[in-house]
Amino acid sequence: MNNPTKDNLSEPSKCPKCGADFHCSTSSKCWCYEIAVPAETMEQIEKEFDGCLCPECLKEYAR
Repeated sequence: MNNPTKDNLSEPSKCPKCGADFHCSTSSKCWCYEIAVPAETMEQIEKEFDGCLCPECLKEYAR
């Protein structure tokens, strides 16, 4: 995973699942691309939550 810099991070986001604050990268290669989540599971996440999940919650779906 790349070390994010202040220049390529957005304002903190709030995870719709757990409420944790986290940063999304505004670069073309966000940290979330490193977490392998099955396509079917991603569809479920997109239906259930409005917005991106934090790293910890997204990792739960990758297991």
